[in-house]
Amino acid sequence: MDTIIQHFHEKITSELEKEVKNIFVEGKGDISQVINNVENHLNELGCNIIKDFIEKCDYVIKQSKERKKHWVVQQKEMKKTLITTFGEVKYSRVYYKSKSNKGFTYLVDDILGIDRYQRIDNGLASKMVEFASEYSYQKSADLAVKSVKLSRQTVKNKIRELGEIDNRELEEIPDEKSKVKRLYVEADEDHISLQDDGKKTISRLIYVHEGLEKANKTRNKLKNAKYFSGLYKNSFEDLWLDVIDYIDDHYDVEEIETTYLAGDGAGWIKEGLNWLPRPKYILDRYHLNKYVMKATGHLLKMKFYLWDGLNKCNLEQVDLVFKEILDKTEKETKLNAVKDSRRYILSNWSGIVRYNEDPNALGCSAEGHISHILAHRMSSRPLGVI
Repeated sequence: MDTIIQHFHEKITSELEKEVKNIFVEGKGDISQVINNVENHLNELGCNIIKDFIEKCDYVIKQSKERKKHWVVQQKEMKKTLITTFGEVKYSRVYYKSKSNKGFTYLVDDILGIDRYQRIDNGLASKMVEFASEYSYQKSADLAVKSVKLSRQTVKNKIRELGEIDNRELEEIPDEKSKVKRLYVEADEDHISLQDDGKKTISRLIYVHEGLEKANKTRNKLKNAKYFSGLYKNSFEDLWLDVIDYIDDHYDVEEIETTYLAGDGAGWIKEGLNWLPRPKYILDRYHLNKYVMKATGHLLKMKFYLWDGLNKCNLEQVDLVFKEILDKTEKETKLNAVKDSRRYILSNWSGIVRYNEDPNALGCSAEGHISHILAHRMSSRPLGVI
């Protein structure tokens, strides 16, 4: 680090001396030129400092005794480029193999929150989203980072993932509307930090699709999926308006017999029942499982009986299981957790029943999409490796 700063000091001193000569001897240049020159050198310094920082972290991991217990070096000097507000940061790191069959990974990237295929730093992505509320997509890219040329499509993609957009602006309205009997809408949210002050905010994700289709022999994919995500300034109603406008633009609404709305039971998600054509609510199994675990974590044998009642849609059995759990629970904090789980399950009972009894209902994959699209990029996920 000291070497980098010393080199920068020598270089910027030399450049400023040239600027003085240009102004007083050659009669060329002005303060704006000097500022631009200094900014370029500061960006270069920033890239070098970040590169040095990441590679030092990588070295600390490599030398860690704890790391050596769980991971072995698979390959050294693996290159990666991360685009930041300073410019392109090109660094090297070590690729590791787990001793316990947990696969392969770049531990330094995991610890620093850098995705495997991530090209753009989260801070830069946030700047592009913020600028796009006032400027064109290309102007937003140019303002966010000057030393790297990013396309307007890059800004569009990031806004889709992280920011508030006019979703209809990004897609042409078809000449002929699709006719489907069933439409699927799934929703979830994530707490993210976009501002320099670290304050948390909520970004919501809704996506519309026509069900599942084969991606290959072993994997399905969502058919004709359309995603809506943003930090809407007014309310979640604006987000639902975008969704409804999309459905109205792309589908013959009169042909839709059922719209399945899947989510975790949050009020803003159930608000969609007031907007969607002929809606039926489905409770997200991921969140249902969280509340089952919350209720039975201290009495694991009861987990089977609770799930048995839920899968049979037997409300009487579920109620009896909860009474038994409460009778066997002594700690007040745990009692409150069990009661909270019971309230959650009972208030979403119709969504549980519909998932089990309606052959056309699908499980909700929103949590996985949230994890991929929002959480991996924006949430704080500290990993304890060293």
